[in-house]
Amino acid sequence: MLCRQDGNHPSLMAISLMNTLQILFIAGFFWFTCVSSTAGQAEVPTSNAQLSLPISGVVERYPPYDDFCRRHPEECDLSGANVVAFSDDLVHELHKVNLAVNMEIRFAVDANQYGTEEYWALPSSGYGDCEDLALEKRSRLAASGLPRGALRLAIVFHKRHLNSHCVLTVETSRGTYILDSYTNSVCRWDKTPYNYEVRERADGQWDRFDQSDWRYDD
Repeated sequence: MLCRQDGNHPSLMAISLMNTLQILFIAGFFWFTCVSSTAGQAEVPTSNAQLSLPISGVVERYPPYDDFCRRHPEECDLSGANVVAFSDDLVHELHKVNLAVNMEIRFAVDANQYGTEEYWALPSSGYGDCEDLALEKRSRLAASGLPRGALRLAIVFHKRHLNSHCVLTVETSRGTYILDSYTNSVCRWDKTPYNYEVRERADGQWDRFDQSDWRYDD
């Protein structure tokens, strides 16, 4: 997986300069820039709130991810509820974790860190690529009490930059939301600049979405 990086993340010291209130303030700002309502306001239901696309097939885990799951089976346990209730507390937690991980972890390609083309890992070194950040976000959200069944990885393809990328999807009662290492915003899946290629299932396999209707930006 090649994760194109648009600039460097701040240093590991940056997060220590922000207190919790500052983080939640910034998180709230990014929430309003991405969606038009918060948990305290009623959203108009839409047919595409959930990530539900035509499926062309089911595939096995990508080998580097399968290797990660053998090393860390607890991190790939997707048991529990597959939908989490949308609430103010959830909004704050998603933004807090997305922002913190994006600030703490600096981008590094696997070849430089591990001497191999592709190696999925929790970024304990303070460096990682898009898959590593997505795994770290899931780990933190699960530790905060969110059910792992609602926290599933997805591989996407940027409509303009034409690169593959890994994001974390969070299945909520008001739709599927995306935690992304390219942005501190937390957006609903259909508000992101991506075509969706595959997403993992609770049984460890991945749904491959039909690519015949992919769209690209000029």
